[in-house]
Formats: sequence, structure tokens, C-alpha cells
Amino acid sequence: MKSWWDIFKSELSLIFEDKSILLTCLVAPLLYAFFVGSIYSEKEVNEIPIAVVDYDHSSLSRKVASLINSTEKVKLKGHFSNLEDALFYFNNLEVQGIVVLPKGFQKKTMNLEGAKIDLILNNTKFLTSNEINKSVQKVVLMVSGGVRMRYFVSNKIPIDMAKEKAQPILPVIKSIYNATNNYGDYLLPILLILILQQTLIIAFGQSVVHEFQHGILKDLNGISFLEFTKILSAKSAYYLFLYSAYFFVFYKLIFPHYTLVFNGSIGFHLLLGFLFITVILLYTILVASYFRTAIGWTEIMAFSTYPLFLVSGYSWPVESMPELLQWVANILPSTPYFNVFNSLSVEKAHLPDITSGFIHLLILLVLAYVLLYLRFSLSKNLISKGQVS
Repeated sequence: MKSWWDIFKSELSLIFEDKSILLTCLVAPLLYAFFVGSIYSEKEVNEIPIAVVDYDHSSLSRKVASLINSTEKVKLKGHFSNLEDALFYFNNLEVQGIVVLPKGFQKKTMNLEGAKIDLILNNTKFLTSNEINKSVQKVVLMVSGGVRMRYFVSNKIPIDMAKEKAQPILPVIKSIYNATNNYGDYLLPILLILILQQTLIIAFGQSVVHEFQHGILKDLNGISFLEFTKILSAKSAYYLFLYSAYFFVFYKLIFPHYTLVFNGSIGFHLLLGFLFITVILLYTILVASYFRTAIGWTEIMAFSTYPLFLVSGYSWPVESMPELLQWVANILPSTPYFNVFNSLSVEKAHLPDITSGFIHLLILLVLAYVLLYLRFSLSKNLISKGQVS
């Protein structure tokens, strides 16, 4: 049996011989960090060009168009009488949205019958489409409230009471942990960590598959679990230290480059990152041991990024998911880590506030190790039965 150091050197040789592993673990993290980050480099969007199609040609429809144009985020670039002309600008990406005010808009609105307003959006950029949607809704709510108030006043209802009846519930939005109130500041930190997670899984998984198919672990006969652990620890040591270094570089250079909020002790963040990477490595060994080819592993894991993100509980709460997905979410290391990271870096949480997430990661570490032992024992039993037969 090779020594730990010999196995470590063999892993380095494999990395530099296999261009796929080399590119995935050394080039892809930084390349994707700047590529994905560039999408959100201008996290706040202003003066988004839109068009209005006015079929009503009334004073109210013109007022609505004027109010939409006066909002902070959008800018009216065209006022049209038919949809075909507006679609020409839309299809040429000169405007990012079209507001369609129907014929009879003023009459139906003033009679409190309700008028349907169509909104056509370019959803290839969800940041801009979301801002257009919010701006139009804000104006429509304001206009409808004004119309209702005018109606109540005309019916001899006092102004104060009319205001209350017209807008019984007034929304009050206070941004606590996202001062700019945009998706870029919210999503980008986790997307950067997700890049590290997925490149680690893909690169290390390719190495593990190679080891089970062509390396020392091709035949587990005569290998104890202690030796099995030694081999895997030697193979994973390079990735453990490399990705710990990536976490440090991301926290100290990439996050400031994109002016992302990052609070908390850098040392404690790195400790949590080290624990997170360790759990990821154990899970990768466990799952990769069932694959026959590195290509098959890469194909599956490349398409797992979005599902893993969605189930992690960052896009919506875990407790709001179906029960089965809640179980899946709670055995994924990204679920507690994303929560702890966000609490520390954005919400300025203290140690007692993230104890449950830290313990969750430790439990997953033990669980992964136990499952790995069971996987090893099962493989040994299958080999023994095959030899007996």
C-alpha cells in the first residue's frame, strides 16, 4: 500500500494530466466568478426604457403614462396608438417592456368597474423586468386609490374617511438587510459560493470515479476502512486546502470587487468554509462511487446546480416546501451553510445565533462518514460474495 504522501503526489499528477479536472478546479472558479458577477456588476438598474400603447386616448390614460414615466426606475421611450409599432421597438430591444392601456380605460376606471392593463416584459433580464413590473403596479395602485377617494368624496364622505376607505392598507417597505432592495446584492454572494461548491464537486468527483475505476480503489479486497479513509484523505487534501484558499480570495477580493456586504470574523468564516468543504468532499466520494465514468459524473453534476440551489432554502423557506423536499434540503450541506453565511455576513449575527446551523453541519459531517462506511462495507461484501461464487 502506498504511503499517504505518495497518494497525495499521485493525485497532483492526475490533476495536471487530466485537463478536465485541471480546468474545473483551477480555472473555472475564478472565470465563472467574474463571468457571473459581471451580470450583476450594475446591481441597480435605472431609466429602463419602456413603451406605452394607448388605445383609450383619454386624460386618465395620458396621466397614467406620465406617472409611469416619472417613477425612478423606468423611462418612457415611446407612446404608441397600436401594439404593432411598440412591438417593433420591443423586438429590437430598444424597450424592455410595453404597457397596454385598453379602449374604455378611463370610463371603466371612473365607474369603478375595473380595467385590464396588459404588461409585456422582456424576461431575459429579470432585474429589469421586475423593476418595470413594480413601477407599473405602484402607479396603478396609486391611480386606483385616487379614483376611489374621488368617488367617496363625491358621495359626501369626509376626506379623512375617504382616504382610509380608498387605501385601507398602506404598504410600508423597510429594507433591513438589503439596503438597495435589489436581487443582485441578495443573490450574488450565494451564487459565488455555489460556483465554488459545484466546481469542487465536479473536479473531485472526476478524480474519485477515476480512482474507483482505474486506481487503488479498483479492488477493495484486502483494504481496511482505515486504509480506505487514508487513501481518500490523501486524495482530498489538495482540494481541501485549494478551496479554503478560494474562500479566502473570494471574501477578501471578489466580494469587495462587487461591493457586496461581508460582515463577521474572516477567521470564523474560513472555519465554517473548511467544515463545509469537508462535508462536500465526503458527500462527493459517497455519490461518485456509484458512477462508472467521469463523463457521466460531469454531465449529471453540471445539471444539478440549479436544483441544488432551489432546494437549499435560499430562494424560499425550507418549511414552505413539500415534506419530501424538506428532508432532501436538510441533508444537503448547502442548506445550513447558506443560512449561516447569510446570518453572519449580512445580518451581523453572533455565535449564539448560528449555533443550530453549525451543529447541523457537524451532524451532516458525521452522517456522511457513517454512510461512507456503510458504502465501503457493502462493496466489500459484494466482492466477497463474488469471489465465493
